[in-house]
Amino acid sequence: MHDHPAAAVGVGISCSPGLCGLAREVRDLVDLYEVSPDLLCQETVVHGQVRLIPDEAMVHAVEAVVRDAPVVYHGLTLSIGSVAGWNDAYVDMLDGLFARRAPVWHSEHLGFLYFDAPSGSPASTGIPLPMPFTDEAATLIADRIRRLQERYRAPFLLENTAYYLPELPADPGWNEAVFLNEVARRSGCGLLLDLHNLYCNARNHGFSAEALIEQLDLSSVAEVHLAGGVEHTGYLLDVHSRLVPEPVWRLFELVAARAPNLRAVIFELMEQALPSLPTPAVRDTLRQVRALWRA
Repeated sequence: MHDHPAAAVGVGISCSPGLCGLAREVRDLVDLYEVSPDLLCQETVVHGQVRLIPDEAMVHAVEAVVRDAPVVYHGLTLSIGSVAGWNDAYVDMLDGLFARRAPVWHSEHLGFLYFDAPSGSPASTGIPLPMPFTDEAATLIADRIRRLQERYRAPFLLENTAYYLPELPADPGWNEAVFLNEVARRSGCGLLLDLHNLYCNARNHGFSAEALIEQLDLSSVAEVHLAGGVEHTGYLLDVHSRLVPEPVWRLFELVAARAPNLRAVIFELMEQALPSLPTPAVRDTLRQVRALWRA
């Protein structure tokens, strides 16, 4: 049984220290905020161990914006798929944030950042890398999710990611939809369906996003991400730097009509994108999301 949030929350937007001003200006159009805890921390080494230490100035800046609204945590560096184990520094930091303020739910990207180098020392890929779509990987991810759910006693969602490596390893008959369905079934988690990530993958690797959605168990989907990106050297990139493109709006209409447990829709953007995303354009996007949400 999927551990979904109990009631619909609504429309939200990313909130980070650099987006606090925008978040205030659109407060009348949002019901919740998405906070990435990693962005509120400074990475440091304490007694030889990497730690993520919350920056109190950044934490307070974000808290001042979101204090009266529901919040969801969306992690970037848990590295849930690392064979050697997840990022303990992220979990330790999340322990502190949960003690400070429990979110409505929390989520993480499907993939990995960290691995053991041939020397045995930990190393980073620099950017998140995708998982193979295999039974073995699904078992590993589902076990990690069960541990998170036991640790925090809060709903957990797993997000599909954009990937740029072609022909990922997969078991016979498996693809991304089968993989996500299996992880959700085995762990009881919900899914965070990022429709721009899905659109990027479909464009870059030549498959139908609509056909993959048809294969997904949409009863697992509790949250949807909307975003826009740019094309670079022939690849469509998920960089949260543009408005939502029309094909992604169509995918959202398809999913919203068929996902019975959908609880929230988040428009994601990066603070570096603010010069190309003026506040009136963001407000228009949120109005469009709200109209589709009500429908």
